[in-house]
Amino acid sequence: MKIAYREALQAAQGNLCPRRRVIPPNRLEARNWDLLAALAHLPGADPRVILRESLGRLLNREQIYFAPSARSAIARVLRLLPQTEVVMPAFNCGVVKSAVEVAGKRIIYVDIAQGGVNATAEEFAAVAQPGRILLITYQFGVPTDVEAICELARSRGCVTIEDAACSFGAMRSGQRLGTFADFGVFSFESWKRLPAFRGGVIVVNNKKIFDPTALDQDPISQRSLRMPMRELLSAMGRNIATIPWLYGSLILPVLLRGYFKPVTNSTAPEVQVDVTTTSPFTREFHPYQAQLISRMLGRMDRIRRHISDLVSIYTEEFRGSPVSVLLPSERDDAGLLRFPIAFPGKSRAAVLREGLKRGLYLETEFENPLPEPGEQSRYPNSVWAGQNLILLPLYTALSLKDARWLAAQVREIATAVH
Repeated sequence: MKIAYREALQAAQGNLCPRRRVIPPNRLEARNWDLLAALAHLPGADPRVILRESLGRLLNREQIYFAPSARSAIARVLRLLPQTEVVMPAFNCGVVKSAVEVAGKRIIYVDIAQGGVNATAEEFAAVAQPGRILLITYQFGVPTDVEAICELARSRGCVTIEDAACSFGAMRSGQRLGTFADFGVFSFESWKRLPAFRGGVIVVNNKKIFDPTALDQDPISQRSLRMPMRELLSAMGRNIATIPWLYGSLILPVLLRGYFKPVTNSTAPEVQVDVTTTSPFTREFHPYQAQLISRMLGRMDRIRRHISDLVSIYTEEFRGSPVSVLLPSERDDAGLLRFPIAFPGKSRAAVLREGLKRGLYLETEFENPLPEPGEQSRYPNSVWAGQNLILLPLYTALSLKDARWLAAQVREIATAVH
């Protein structure tokens, strides 16, 4: 969001956001009561075993492995594969790129589909050569034509991995995302649907590629099992800080001031950090995290119903409006993590400024596609998405009333900005 808001606010003056009650871009599904209640579990019972069994029933899979994070899960699977090249969308999260690099693989980028946020089989087809790994993404919980991609991979002799970090619980044609490809990866990072600070899951859908038990025997880094107390306290503070009145009065002004700080162009050499020594690779998935996830998993049906209701509000409000909804026709509304939109032909910077005037702090992501700047012209749809995408919130603490107000404001912005 830094790039988009620095651009939007470079010439702005005065009170940027006069409204004191501001809807945050996200709030944790893990409430403070969940965080405290998860501290207690039955003596002698490992919550990780219970969670693994629950996930097995949900996904209809037997081979399920925990990891410190989704990025470490991706790196671990890739490291056990003999293939040396990974095909992945250019419009993507930087930590996915780092995971591929940790595994020692070469990255081949593909563009995303026009008017979407994911690569489809059409984009993968041009580079799906035998011996390559196709990394399928569901950005913001938005599905792609995974069946066609997997069929393409089988016909070309490719291995497939679903990066389902943003789409836990989402369905396609009656089957859970993350269970179509040879391997699936889910995330329990802070801003995902079931947040437990960090943590990832590897789902093995094809046991013929390598011995799945190697996923437990081949850790990338030396790992330690520590109670995530600091993260627990941070999450409790975040739940308080994202109460709309506090967020608009105290948190957002600080965030906005940060966009006015000058960008320093240091000539000092950049310090290279070995990511495999950081907590997303070294902190073992803790029983407390498993207990926390199990609590949220128990109300997954309610979560899905509420998210579906929010999506219905947005969809209805934007029908016939200048707001472009970047969603495929075939999707699971209840499985979305964000609601992606754009304002074609309008300046996103102007949209963000107008939003702030109305009390909206609109979210942006992936402003710069992953390829090097000199290569980005080869991925025009990824560049367009990075320059135009706006994400609307989808979380259970967002009331239907607030969602209707937010959607109405967004629609008015589309006509107010020229």
